Amino acid sequence: MRIGGTAPWGIIMESAHPPRRRLIVYVAGLSEPPHAAKDLFNKLRHEPGYGPDEAIYWQFPQPVTRLSRGSLTAHCRDLADRIDAYWTGPRQTAEIVLIGHSIGGVMLRYAFLQALRGLDGPQLAWADAVTRIVLLAAPNRGVDLNRAPWPCRVAAKLLVPLLRTFTVLDLLCGTPFITNLRIQWLREIADLGKKAPTVVQVLARNDWAVDREDSRDLESLPTGAQRLMPNSTHGDIACTGRKVREDYTGQRYDILRWAITEDVAATDPSPLPEREATIKSVVFALHGIRSGNGAWPTQLETELHEFEKDVLVVTPSYGRLSAYDFALPFTRRRNLRWFADQYSYHLARHPGVPFHFVGHSNGTYLFGQSLKQIPALEFHNVFLAGSVLPREFDWMKCADNGQIRTLVNVCASADKPVAWLCSALRGLGMRDVGVGGFTGFDSVPPGTLQVRYIKGGHGAALVNRRLPGVVGFVHDGEPPCEPEHTQPTEFFELMSRSAPIATWLAGGALIGLGCLAVATLGPLVGLGVIGGLLAATYTGLKVA
Repeated sequence: MRIGGTAPWGIIMESAHPPRRRLIVYVAGLSEPPHAAKDLFNKLRHEPGYGPDEAIYWQFPQPVTRLSRGSLTAHCRDLADRIDAYWTGPRQTAEIVLIGHSIGGVMLRYAFLQALRGLDGPQLAWADAVTRIVLLAAPNRGVDLNRAPWPCRVAAKLLVPLLRTFTVLDLLCGTPFITNLRIQWLREIADLGKKAPTVVQVLARNDWAVDREDSRDLESLPTGAQRLMPNSTHGDIACTGRKVREDYTGQRYDILRWAITEDVAATDPSPLPEREATIKSVVFALHGIRSGNGAWPTQLETELHEFEKDVLVVTPSYGRLSAYDFALPFTRRRNLRWFADQYSYHLARHPGVPFHFVGHSNGTYLFGQSLKQIPALEFHNVFLAGSVLPREFDWMKCADNGQIRTLVNVCASADKPVAWLCSALRGLGMRDVGVGGFTGFDSVPPGTLQVRYIKGGHGAALVNRRLPGVVGFVHDGEPPCEPEHTQPTEFFELMSRSAPIATWLAGGALIGLGCLAVATLGPLVGLGVIGGLLAATYTGLKVA
């Protein structure tokens, strides 16, 4: 009798509690209190299809805060796994709705891609159940500190170098996390087409951190939409209580209900300027040390437009960089986020078109280091002149990962910044720079052209008479023909090979002269001599 009574009891329980249809997941922003979504959840429970017997509500209990440590990628992987673990057994609903405020929205985008494509681990089945992603003031392009009010901007720029282990820094504009996410989102969601979940970004009216253009990568896809919430700020956009500013009672909840529950039609991004509307390819022309975005980038743009009208030539400038600035690791690296943001910005405006690269000197450094840090970057035709990358740079890996297709590396016979300065910096233990633009690279993919050598100095590969060959290569991938080859002098090569040792000898001599000056001329005069020698060295590199 006891056994016979088990089955009916199970049937009664199952019919009394039928499987619920939706799982609603909420991920809070940096400064939201626990149970920040409680009021929103309580209101949603009165909506048809979202009642207590129809939906499960779950606020992620461990969101990223201002004091969180570790990479944002790791936190997003944890979020994806936690959703997978929560969505089991009786909680395995047919639909999942993801809602994220600020950094929470960014995390949900990455967690969804992680589950969908297995970016950093196995694919997870819950991604197929996601029908909607609602982003509340999510900084999809990252946070640009230049937009912040000046007190916040100054404080942030002073503190950023001291807070490198804090998770929130991965949210800055142009970081590898943000750039990879934007690029992968454009590609993966585009592949899904109409099968992709509906993605809604709700913008706050008063929000210096998020602009409509920042989410162009959402609106350019067939299921993306944006809507503005009046009278709201970045911090209170998710609030639906009585104390919020509204044009009428319940306005905020009406907008949130629309974003979460109603049919949402895709919106179009802001129209592109007329000159960008028909673009078929994008070319980055990035200058090096001792120059700006004038000279050869401007001339290259002119000649490319004469060759083909529907090409966008991007000639961004990070200002003049002296040999002294280049020699310091933190100054030559400070523009990496800037370059990555430039790439994702133009990719969001022109998804699906090929990107090419022409770079000189420090421009090649930004390019190579960006390829290493951001696997999602892709360029078709790549032209390097006076490259300051190490000769052992792994171009084979870049080609195998689809980051580059065709590579040309031109070396000049009397390139002192590469042959001498970069070699000297290698002697000081700086392995991120090298003489690949003088000796050539050790390992390159098939079809690569390494020109060794053309006659001239650091900028010889980009003088006016050689630009037509660069234009032809960028346009059709045909390597330029260089009829005049030469060889460096034995003295020049010897100086390049001995630069690491010479650097140490020069440093030792400087210390020796300083000690001798102190011993013979007295402390004050000796320190003055040391200061003069250091000032002369600084001035020489600064004007070089």
